[in-house]
Amino acid sequence: MKLSFVKPRCELQPYLESIWIFESQNGLPSADSSVAAPNGSPKLLFLCENSLISFSNGETQISPPQKLYFVGNKRHTTLLRSSSRQTSFIGMEFSPHGAFSVFGIPMSETFDRPWEADALFGNWAPETQEVLNSLERADQKVAFIQEQLILLVRKNARDSRLVEFCVSALKSSDGRVSITELERKTGYSRRYLDLLFHERVGLPPKVLAGIYRFQKFYRRWANGRSFEAMKEDLYDYYYDQAHFTNEFRKMTGYSPRQYSLEVSNEFGRRFTLR
Repeated sequence: MKLSFVKPRCELQPYLESIWIFESQNGLPSADSSVAAPNGSPKLLFLCENSLISFSNGETQISPPQKLYFVGNKRHTTLLRSSSRQTSFIGMEFSPHGAFSVFGIPMSETFDRPWEADALFGNWAPETQEVLNSLERADQKVAFIQEQLILLVRKNARDSRLVEFCVSALKSSDGRVSITELERKTGYSRRYLDLLFHERVGLPPKVLAGIYRFQKFYRRWANGRSFEAMKEDLYDYYYDQAHFTNEFRKMTGYSPRQYSLEVSNEFGRRFTLR
């Protein structure tokens, strides 16, 4: 299993957080849980080789190769599977509000599930897919997708300074800025901020804050730290241990202890440590 990262072009850096290429001769590791936990980033995926099977929120979806897919912001974890053969796919992770500025469609329409890009983006998706399937190398495909996204930015970019400010405040504090504090700092009501996030992020600010709090501890797990060792500053982020356990279970489907002892997720670890 090989995971490599490409730095987004400067024109896309306000909107894209990362670009990655996944390659494996034998598909996703059969002994690995391959859990993709919520991280606040919508994703554009191009499956080059092999299908992916995803399980999330009680639904199963099979995604054939040589197509573009868009995954909006999620509250639930996704479990990924594939057959044991040559597998490769390219991923573009947007900032929470970045996909709206690129594609110009409400992120509320993309919430919590993978979509075939044709269903969301009209002719852009099949035209882009056709060229991608004619290119041989992954680096050529990445370069072409970036060129197409830059063209969309020039066409669809909106003024997102308010939501950028709020997202930055939530992320830099690992979700500890309250919505009341965002109201005070921005001068806008909770209702207006909820409506703005509904359109441009797909999640309310409170839910995104919860994801960032969860990610603070999830990154520590990815670095090999046990959840038992994290108790020292747990109360800076959660009311008590039961609150943390409930939130963690919402994000992963497991309690922190179960996750540490029962879940093998090298796939998720590598993505978290990028």
